[in-house]
Amino acid sequence: MRWLVLVLVLSVSSVYVLLGNQKRLIREGDMLLVSGESLIAISMYERALLNYVPFSPYNAEAVEKIQKLCPKLKEKEHKLFCYETLRSDLYQLRGFYIPYGEKIKYLEQKTLLTKLELYIEKNMPPQNKYQTIYKDLKSFMDYDPYPSVLWSSAVVFSLLGWILSLTFVIWKGFKKPTDKKAILTGVVFYLSFFTLWLLGLYMA
Repeated sequence: MRWLVLVLVLSVSSVYVLLGNQKRLIREGDMLLVSGESLIAISMYERALLNYVPFSPYNAEAVEKIQKLCPKLKEKEHKLFCYETLRSDLYQLRGFYIPYGEKIKYLEQKTLLTKLELYIEKNMPPQNKYQTIYKDLKSFMDYDPYPSVLWSSAVVFSLLGWILSLTFVIWKGFKKPTDKKAILTGVVFYLSFFTLWLLGLYMA
């Protein structure tokens, strides 16, 4: 019971600290924005977002402030920095689901178009190459480096499964007298879970 109370107290304290950090960082970003330090303000909002607490109102506030600030920046390089910063931050929040999925699609489109504009400005390719360049940039952005949630879950599940199966074989099968049925059952489950574990590692 004491451990449960201790865990609860630590959890509540951690949430309180994170919420305090979010509020402070957003206010610091607001002051920097007023003083004309837009890029540093974006960094402050980014830090607020990365102090993520589920259902915190400061999450949406930080996202909205960055998103509204991006189009207002004059330099295309600064706009790209802004869009990519927010996109990267939102991807870092992903777990079994990706929050703000609709905003990520918008940010990817804006990032892609801004990259295309910068590429054209700096390299001056012929106009008939624009479509090819766009497709190349899009294919690079569409690449998902993150492991599959489904197969990652299967890895964890199967790992526990084959460890428990092996434990079952040792505990039940090798007692005196030897229980051959328990050994056979445990080995079948062990091989099944172990195979799934290896497959999950490969597919994830």
